[in-house]
Amino acid sequence: MANKDLHAGQEIKFADGKVRTVRPLTIRQLRKFMKVANAMKTSEEGSMSDEDIDKMVESAAIALMATDPDLASDPETLEDILDLKTYSLLMSAAMGNDPN
Repeated sequence: MANKDLHAGQEIKFADGKVRTVRPLTIRQLRKFMKVANAMKTSEEGSMSDEDIDKMVESAAIALMATDPDLASDPETLEDILDLKTYSLLMSAAMGNDPN
């Protein structure tokens, strides 16, 4: 069985009901993404600070820049349509992993 072509993208349904196709990040985008993602720090209990949530939104914006630049440049709207499951799927697709 052939591997799924991840460059075709992964369709993800966001909390606003809209489905967006997310493709793996390019190396240039990955550099920006990793700087933000590596700055996130969660405690051993898994709790997150407001700063960490801001970093999540920033990393999601980087992942969505090619897919939906208007959304990526609007952090408030992005916060309203992201939940933890969607964020996880988004990050997996952006990193080139099959979220399924």
